[in-house]
Amino acid sequence: MNARFFQLLSGYVSPGVASSVSLAADGERVVVIDPGMVSNKELIISAIQSVGYSAPEVTDVIVSHLHLDHTMNVALFSNATVHDFMASYKDDSWENHEENFSITENITVVSTPGHTREDVSTFVKADSGLVVCTHLWWSSSGPEVDPYSHDQRTLESSRSMVLQRKPDLIVPGHGPSFKVSELRL
Repeated sequence: MNARFFQLLSGYVSPGVASSVSLAADGERVVVIDPGMVSNKELIISAIQSVGYSAPEVTDVIVSHLHLDHTMNVALFSNATVHDFMASYKDDSWENHEENFSITENITVVSTPGHTREDVSTFVKADSGLVVCTHLWWSSSGPEVDPYSHDQRTLESSRSMVLQRKPDLIVPGHGPSFKVSELRL
């Protein structure tokens, strides 16, 4: 059985800035990805409720990188283990993990540096196909060059690795999801 996947909120960069927020549910695990800046934190709570869950039920939070626009609302999930590029955190526990690791059989976190050195992308095997939540793209139409990338060459290498895995859907860090066939880069 595959995970259930929902893009809860589509991010944007103007006016203001908000991260794309997603949820994947697989067995007993309820995972929120990038609960960052939004115009009102209640948008995240109500979006989670609209797909049948509540904040206390969230078991894991994954942050794609440590910019505040992707981490601002992590504290909404007090029962969750938080995962970033190097470790998993719960209460007063800090546990380092491998560069690439799995939350469940269907939810995997993979190192994809480019936007920052510490970026990760979350791959979800869902009923609709393979979904990747990533900050390697802003939208299906660009920009080809990430204006904030620490290393464009590394970003392009990470993009290539992601595309080799043949995802069906890409959820960019700040925008609506799109099919790989819609990429115009």
